[in-house]
Amino acid sequence: MKIFFHPKSRKEGSILLLTLILAIIMGTALGSYLVLASGQQGSVARSQRWNAALNIAEAGIEEGLAQVNASPSDFSVNGWTLVGTTNYGPERQTLAHGSYSVLIAGKALPTIYSTGFVTAPITGTVMSRTIRVTTQVLPLFNVALGAVGNINMNGHNMVTDSWNSHSTNLSNNGLYTSSKISTNGDVASEQGIVNIGQQTVNGNLYLGPTATYVSGTNQVLGTIHNDYNVNFPEVTMPASAATALPPVTTNGVDLLAMDNTTYIVSDNKPIEVPAGYTNVTLIVHQQNWSPTSITLDGGTTNAAFLTVYDDPSSPGGSVTIGGNSSGGGIGATPVNFIFYGTANLATLSLFGTSTFIGAIYAPDSLMKLSGGGNSYNLMGAAIVKNASIEGHYDIHYDEALSKFGPAKGFIANSWQEL
Repeated sequence: MKIFFHPKSRKEGSILLLTLILAIIMGTALGSYLVLASGQQGSVARSQRWNAALNIAEAGIEEGLAQVNASPSDFSVNGWTLVGTTNYGPERQTLAHGSYSVLIAGKALPTIYSTGFVTAPITGTVMSRTIRVTTQVLPLFNVALGAVGNINMNGHNMVTDSWNSHSTNLSNNGLYTSSKISTNGDVASEQGIVNIGQQTVNGNLYLGPTATYVSGTNQVLGTIHNDYNVNFPEVTMPASAATALPPVTTNGVDLLAMDNTTYIVSDNKPIEVPAGYTNVTLIVHQQNWSPTSITLDGGTTNAAFLTVYDDPSSPGGSVTIGGNSSGGGIGATPVNFIFYGTANLATLSLFGTSTFIGAIYAPDSLMKLSGGGNSYNLMGAAIVKNASIEGHYDIHYDEALSKFGPAKGFIANSWQEL
């Protein structure tokens, strides 16, 4: 019997080797794909954390802006710590996916620094991004006449315009003059009816979404806007009101004789503040206050500064300033005399041919302007609940109020990642 041996074909061996090589290639490709996918997942996760660090830093910026606007004159409220003479913080907050540290630098125009921190996946590395935001003042008085509700101009040939007590080009050594005026006598209403009639608004008209206006032809010389978005916060009394002192009465005048002092009056005598005083506050609780005059000594170059808070003892109070020789801030410029009316002040009346020099903020009050002469009248600005204007009572907005007057708060001016 013969036994035949058949050796394996080389062809079969080649197929086996080819299969092995293909398996190695496919395994390597699959492994590389898994490594790539894992790396890409890590990269995406890291990118998400990197972006999250910026979002968290911006949350710190929001807190910083809220802080400077909560108390524009004192950033140390709400538990913030003063560091040195001008810095506040840093304050740290922990969020669900990270944390931030925010610092406020400076007082007049604060700069806010915020750093957001997040932890990178896998490595556990802490990533951070820092933002710097500079601010600018949001002035309390940025229009000639503003109202929460209605403005009724029933005057005779009245006009609004603007000047600048701190500019030689737009004033006569700090005083208003009709030969140097500008076109920023803006009028604004948040939600009322503005009846311009045949009067002239030498500026823009700003209307809230629900506000309307009635006017003759070409009585608004500027632009009419219908998207006025603003709020007029209530007036709050200063902390110094609790320790207010009575004035010194000399020759029938209530003299506010000390600087950096808060006074309280209970009569209608003339009020006078010595030249150069920079921080004098007057509290009024009378139900119906009618001062004969308010004089700030020193002229326009060295005049005193006076802030008045009129807070009647109960709702329905009034203030009346009238006659031919009286007015707020006599001898000074509007930025030197700021008048605040609380919610208990119902009406504020100015009449006669006198000139009122100052800025009025009384968002719960009706302001009545009547009488008036051929020049001047209300020089400064007024923001009230409603306004009624009769006679020839012009309103001349002092543009210096937007820069040197009180701030309503701060808004972002520039944003930069460091």
